[in-house]
Amino acid sequence: MLQTLYFVRHTETTLSGKLLGQTDPPLTEQSQNQLLKTLHSLPKPNRVLSSPRLRCQVVAKAFSEKLDAEFTVVNALQEMNFGDWDGKSYEWLWQHTCSPSVGDFWQNPWSVTPPQGESMACFNSRIKAWWRTFTSQSSDDTIVIVTHGGVMKQLLAHWLALPEGAINHLNCFEVGYGKVIQVSVFYDGQGKAWPKVVF
Repeated sequence: MLQTLYFVRHTETTLSGKLLGQTDPPLTEQSQNQLLKTLHSLPKPNRVLSSPRLRCQVVAKAFSEKLDAEFTVVNALQEMNFGDWDGKSYEWLWQHTCSPSVGDFWQNPWSVTPPQGESMACFNSRIKAWWRTFTSQSSDDTIVIVTHGGVMKQLLAHWLALPEGAINHLNCFEVGYGKVIQVSVFYDGQGKAWPKVVF
């Protein structure tokens, strides 16, 4: 049984240049149109899943309604919680953070946690738990998943079996606004999922 997934990162928001995790700005009007165009360029899905954040959910829901596809908001697909840093501009963070600094976090996210934020270990556990649950219900449908750059990087690291804590996948991968990652998931006779990233 073969399932096809399209993970799509949201496009640019009205708070460009800021670190966005739980902060919830909408997309710009131009970005909404860009995201819709990207979604409509994909094969027609049976289902659409979305992060609960406005920058994902608004366009994903409109897209699913137009195609009469099943739509589901998945809380586990939201971006990492950056705590006190959430919603701050990158310029401000570089100038004002220390012990830990935002630079410390980007260099070693497994050891450094944003103040009052979500640790990389917790974020990783959340995403892996969602993937296990998702693939425990095998199907041969086509699914579009609108989410965030951090979520997509975390999944890539998991699929490629990168050693946790040893590799800084936040810097190894770049997932631009509106970019798509296609994944083919083969389910064997025992129902085990075998994901393959398609370039």
